[in-house]
Amino acid sequence: MFNSTRSLRAIASVCLAFSILLTACAEPSTTSTELVVPPPTTAPVDADVAPTTTPSQVEQAGPADIIFHNGILLTMEPSQPTAQAIAIKGEVIIGVGTDDEVIAMSGPETQIIDLHGQTVMPGFVDAHDHVFNDAAAQGLDLDQSQQQALENGITTLANMYTPPEFLDEMQAFERAGKLRIRTSLYLTYSGPCGDVLGDWYKDVAPTRNPGEMLRIGGIKVFTDGGVCGKYALSIEYPDGGYGDLWFAQDELNKIVADADGAGYQVVLHAIGDRAIESAMDAIESALDGGPNVLRHRIDHNSFARPDLLPRYSEIGIVPIAFGFFPTCQEVDTGIYSSTFAAELPWFENWRAFLDATPGLPVAWHSDWPYLPLNPFEHLYSYVTRQGVDDDGVICPPPAWLAAQRITVDEALSMMTINAAYALFRETEVGSLKAGKFADLLVLSADPRTVDPDDLIDIEVWMTMVGGNVEYRAAGHESLSPSTASSDGEPASITATASKSIPDSPPLNAVDGDSETIWSSGDDPPQWIQVDLGEPIAVSAIRLVLAQYPAGRTVHQIWGGREEDSLTLLEEFSGSTEDMGRVEFDPATPLADIRYVKIITTVSPSWVAWREIEVMGRE
Repeated sequence: MFNSTRSLRAIASVCLAFSILLTACAEPSTTSTELVVPPPTTAPVDADVAPTTTPSQVEQAGPADIIFHNGILLTMEPSQPTAQAIAIKGEVIIGVGTDDEVIAMSGPETQIIDLHGQTVMPGFVDAHDHVFNDAAAQGLDLDQSQQQALENGITTLANMYTPPEFLDEMQAFERAGKLRIRTSLYLTYSGPCGDVLGDWYKDVAPTRNPGEMLRIGGIKVFTDGGVCGKYALSIEYPDGGYGDLWFAQDELNKIVADADGAGYQVVLHAIGDRAIESAMDAIESALDGGPNVLRHRIDHNSFARPDLLPRYSEIGIVPIAFGFFPTCQEVDTGIYSSTFAAELPWFENWRAFLDATPGLPVAWHSDWPYLPLNPFEHLYSYVTRQGVDDDGVICPPPAWLAAQRITVDEALSMMTINAAYALFRETEVGSLKAGKFADLLVLSADPRTVDPDDLIDIEVWMTMVGGNVEYRAAGHESLSPSTASSDGEPASITATASKSIPDSPPLNAVDGDSETIWSSGDDPPQWIQVDLGEPIAVSAIRLVLAQYPAGRTVHQIWGGREEDSLTLLEEFSGSTEDMGRVEFDPATPLADIRYVKIITTVSPSWVAWREIEVMGRE
């Protein structure tokens, strides 16, 4: 395979039908920075997590591409909790501060967006959901489900059910350049009914590459019931029994220890207090007195007994907490109090949880589709513990539930920087800081200042991922930068080739679908040329091979403004195979490129390409 400098993301803009992508693609570099996990302490960055660029280095990158000013920025950074303006270059934030400070970073080509006092915050990080694997069950395809998440302001997520066949589906989705949310896949060790898939996951290495859109985060283990069976409780159920614990303690200890030894983060589903205690024991046993470097997690934590709360910090476990509470069902039917009575003060008592674990990065998850996807429904529930019935009537919480309220600031930290920490992405996303990716939202209101009863009504007016607008609400287009060409329409993109067989035309190489190919139907030398429709500044070119058998190939990349005066940009020579990638990543963007031509001079098969992806800015 060819050696490449790093993986590149093909960021879709307005030209959704093609994989020739006309948006900025700068990546942060990998120099040291410090992780802040609010509130209220500072946690160290693990040595194996590559951090992002420091502010002083980013500021040397030249004028900003986009500036938002005259707004209220909620940064999630304790050293600078709020700001007025933010500057973005390519995919990365290069400045956060006052209007004057940030506008000074503009140049003649900078798009300057007046926020007119609207609020900007980091994109929500959903540490545990099923946006992708449950899409079909909700009548959606992968892209429709992804778009729904983007419209709700989710820019990073963790898909928590990934058996082998679904892993293949997600990898194909990412290869086709369709993944637009930073996604961590957790490989399924056991299912919700205790069914064990086993250690197949060891054939799929975990990844922690800065900027990667698709990450292998670790493994998922169900320790008790929930979707299937009953929560494992120390309280007897009215109909008898104490719920379903899927593993004996020595079995669970071995599962966690094996995964830890192989370098995988372990996510343990545990709802009942017996399951939580068992999960804690398994993590503590695997760590054997050492630090929780791999950030093994317990997700849900619904019935955490008061005596268990200090152990999260003592062991260093990362806890993930539900936001939405079904208050109306409790008010209308006593769904929980009728079953668990006096023990109810434990149930999802996040007030006691945060008070008992100061400085621990307790994180949020939606667990969609089992609970709502809209983060503001979760924020509303965290802060008020109220619910809204189907008829729109507000359900006030009973006293035991009202006592569990947390603050807006606490909840927002759980839903951004703390959730990013749970996914090993806190140096990339989760707060607005120079050197991090420009993953941010424009909101209809400031969550800190609205009446708590109105939190549920806050809307996302724009979602940006890596400097690219992925959603803009109708009627609020002026609050987001343009990603269209100068006439408001996508540039016209065409492709030509030296030869083609009838069912494999050149446009197949720029259609965003790696299942379709351009094939010359002949041996080398052969060429394919892409006309971008107008000159752009090219920051990267990625080529996806269609080749059988594997063997040595030689490919040249030519480019220029005029079709008859192209310049050789790069030549690659090495062993390649089908679905392999060739990547050209110049140190600085190449200005004024309209035509990109790929000439293959050596190949063991007919010359063919699955995808040609050109990344840059108009």
